[in-house]
Amino acid sequence: MGLVVKALKIEIFLLSMIVLIGLAVRSRRSLFSSTQQLLFSTLGYTSAAYILFDMIWVLLDGVDDTLGIAVNWISNAVSFSLFAIVCLIWFIYSETVQGSRLLASRYRVVLVASPTVLVVVLAFTSYWTHALFYIDSQGVYSRGSAYMIQPIVSYCYVIHTSLHAFVQSRRVESLQTKTIYRTLAFFAIPALVGGTFQVVYSVPGLCVGIMISILLLYIVFQEQLISTDPLTGLNNRNRFETYILSLFSNVDQAEDVYLLMMDADGFKQINDRYGHVEGDHALQVISAALKEVCSASGSFIARYGGDEFVVLQKAIAEQDILHLCAAINDELACAEVPYLLRMSIGYARVGDGVDTWQDLLRAADAELYRVKREKKKAGVQIR
Repeated sequence: MGLVVKALKIEIFLLSMIVLIGLAVRSRRSLFSSTQQLLFSTLGYTSAAYILFDMIWVLLDGVDDTLGIAVNWISNAVSFSLFAIVCLIWFIYSETVQGSRLLASRYRVVLVASPTVLVVVLAFTSYWTHALFYIDSQGVYSRGSAYMIQPIVSYCYVIHTSLHAFVQSRRVESLQTKTIYRTLAFFAIPALVGGTFQVVYSVPGLCVGIMISILLLYIVFQEQLISTDPLTGLNNRNRFETYILSLFSNVDQAEDVYLLMMDADGFKQINDRYGHVEGDHALQVISAALKEVCSASGSFIARYGGDEFVVLQKAIAEQDILHLCAAINDELACAEVPYLLRMSIGYARVGDGVDTWQDLLRAADAELYRVKREKKKAGVQIR
């Protein structure tokens, strides 16, 4: 019976390792920035390595020959060290995603990493000091007098960044960013639940919890990629339609909402004269300007298609929307590009016969083309 239980534990360890390594490999080709890719994949590989050495300990605990005891010592020292390193990498990854200034300098990074260095030193000197653990002559593992240093250091990283992400999620207006921050805030819960099961029932729950936590984070980022325009980093049309449907599912939510539909004047001329690479750059400049002007007020911004963009904005007075439209073009006027960037913008408000999201789209689109016709009459190049 004991052999069956041990074999089942090994299968759980191996399954967790395979999933983590698979996520680490795939994340190198699919997550956002290169820094985040590197940190996420490192988190996956390091977690898999921790599980490997934890598995070796399960296999060798109680083996009383000289080689078994020696390998048990090494596997425990490495396992203690890797768990603290995993928590440190998670901390750095989470803070990087949140744009934290905590890691803004090399000195701060060294300071943040120093508790982990302490754990590694204590783990590898425990052969002589028995500080974190020791292996007796029968090959049985026991905790040392300073054992609690390792979980305190490790969990402090996780708790700090989880609380930071939770606070950030309450502050940001963007639903996309809010979802990411909430995932970061609750990342540790599956691992904590799994760790509790491991302590109470002596099952390898921690490795399963770590695997679930990282898998959930990966899924959330994949969902964000599906709803993100790859060129501009804005929400894409699919995400816009999902959001506006959600908005109109509650009539009170849609109250005082304006939809701005816009496209770039003379965009075809930019592509024809400067090439499509510069045309793509122009779209990125426009998206940056929209983020700069609209994000602070909680707007929902999306690339609708081609050089068309949409913004959903709550405003009590129409004058606020007029100021927003002017601010967008003022921001574009400051762009360092060898051509003039301006947007034709049409907007419509929920209410006064505009009661559904389809009505809102049609009204804003009709206003956009009215604006373009006026510009064309005035001799402005709009294509």
